[in-house]
Amino acid sequence: MAASSWHERQIATEAERAIEQLTVKQVVTWFEKDGKIRREQGTQAAFLDL
Repeated sequence: MAASSWHERQIATEAERAIEQLTVKQVVTWFEKDGKIRREQGTQAAFLDL
C-alpha cells in the first residue's frame, strides 16, 4: 500500500467519510492536528511516524 493511501485511509476513518469524499481542508487540518499532537505529546502519541 502506498504511504499516501495509508494516510488517506486514516484521515477518512477519523472523519467518518469515504476517501473520495475528503476535502483538501480536512486533509490539511488532520496533518496540522497530528503535528500539534507530536509537538505537545511526543512522537509516540502522534499517528505519523516521522
